[in-house]
Amino acid sequence: MPMSRTILHLGPLLLLIGLTLFAITPASHSPSGVLQLFLFSLFVSLGYLLHGGRYFEAADKETGSSA
Repeated sequence: MPMSRTILHLGPLLLLIGLTLFAITPASHSPSGVLQLFLFSLFVSLGYLLHGGRYFEAADKETGSSA
């Protein structure tokens, strides 16, 4: 399980780096590039909102803490 936990923690950082690198390319300065960046960000955000609770609920059960 440590490997999957590492991926979960590094995932957002890698996405941020990837989106930043894409944002500085000339392709992202066109209307289609902006649309692609928006749609990808929307996809990631909706995935986090819909499925992120499962990860945090599992972490709360492991530590025994409640918010």
